[in-house]
Amino acid sequence: MRLASERDRIHGAGGEVIAVSIDDDVRQAGMYQRWPTPNARYVSDPDRSLLIEPLGLTDPNDDRGIALPAMLVIAPDGEEVYRYVGRDFADRTTDEQVYTALEGLGLDAIDPPAGGPDGIVPDDLRRFFRPSDFVAYFKGNRFAAAAIGGRTDDKEFRAIAREHRIMADATLAAWESLHPPG
Repeated sequence: MRLASERDRIHGAGGEVIAVSIDDDVRQAGMYQRWPTPNARYVSDPDRSLLIEPLGLTDPNDDRGIALPAMLVIAPDGEEVYRYVGRDFADRTTDEQVYTALEGLGLDAIDPPAGGPDGIVPDDLRRFFRPSDFVAYFKGNRFAAAAIGGRTDDKEFRAIAREHRIMADATLAAWESLHPPG
């Protein structure tokens, strides 16, 4: 979501956003209908063999084999120039380091790809996270992290709570840029 809101910056630096998940094409299509992320490519990797396992992104603590949230910048020659892998399903990074790594490659701008998944959207989207719940969900994340971070004197724990608040704020800002109030 956050990267999709900065698509002009990413494509201007010669990069693409590729969203990889274990979801099949139908689930990806349903999520895309609910959460349109223009100009982001979707890759279905249900058996984890295409990208998730080769890149070392499988969450060892999730019995479903879901990938950890990650952001990677890979140069045209295949060299990985930036890697962030979250500690758990909710751990995200801020994006500035991604942009710095991408822009540092000095690539020519590209035309944005069409984006989206290839699957057929299901008629029943009840099992998909509703857009109307998005703001409340991330505001709840933000305030919970603030509350939990305030309960401890441990500097490392407070830093993790602060990172989560920053991620929630950035995600809310991206949502607003893609869905202006009004």
